[in-house]
Amino acid sequence: MNAGIPPSAPENDVRRMLRQALARMATELEVRAIGEPVHGWHDRSIGSAVHRGGDVLWLRIVWARAEWARGPWWTGNQDAGAIHIGVKPLFLDVREQTEGALLLRAELMTAVPGTPAAATPELRDGPAVDAGWWSDLEQALAGVAATPTTRMSLDPVGIRRRIAVFFGCEIDTDPGRWVSCHGDLHWNNIHTTPLAIVDWEAWGLAPRGYDAAFLLAHSLGVPAVADEIARRFRDDLETDDGVVAQLYALTKLLTRADGGAHPELIAPIHRHADRLIGRVPVSRPLTQGVNP
Repeated sequence: MNAGIPPSAPENDVRRMLRQALARMATELEVRAIGEPVHGWHDRSIGSAVHRGGDVLWLRIVWARAEWARGPWWTGNQDAGAIHIGVKPLFLDVREQTEGALLLRAELMTAVPGTPAAATPELRDGPAVDAGWWSDLEQALAGVAATPTTRMSLDPVGIRRRIAVFFGCEIDTDPGRWVSCHGDLHWNNIHTTPLAIVDWEAWGLAPRGYDAAFLLAHSLGVPAVADEIARRFRDDLETDDGVVAQLYALTKLLTRADGGAHPELIAPIHRHADRLIGRVPVSRPLTQGVNP
């Protein structure tokens, strides 16, 4: 249910451990795996469709070192039960097991209809969506933004630092104005025919418009789609927080580009950043380094 790694990729110790954990947790939860499992980003997780009775569900296993297996991201999918938008999985059950120095978490949830809008987080071709789908997305993100929470999706200090490092200007962002967001809204986490949104582990408070900004950044390779997002979410993206959200989303894509991902997006990202820099709230060139 996220940007997966093909099942045909070479087996390694982590993958072997995850496949064994999937079989073990499925037995404990009294479900039966069907089809090929999907390995998540950097083999951090594995997921599979499963049967229970006459229902098709989704079982996801995520791992972390025991000392890191805590905080909002660890329980994000479960905590997302507070969001009532009708186009997301329902969380059903959870189990945790230790594996040496690691903690494994099994999350059972309903399977969502449709198929991912793209095979990768970034968009390379126009998605097969219509005006009704876009309207449903607008309604869903408005529902997320209206959900009260104390969870933090982003860190204001980190936002200020990254925008200063990447674009050379200081910004103003007040977490007291932030609203709830999905936190990782790219094209592989959105389904079409019909709309569904998966992978809620990062949800929480962020600058207004962050979800639209993140999706727009991942759409810059298809200008017509980026323009559609900019038009539909103008009321959020053209606010001070919306500009900050866009710049921060661009820093995340540039970081991955530095590691070799999506080289075709580097030039469009910088062109988009150039259009935003003059609109940064309380911006000024850095003269004495980055504030902590």
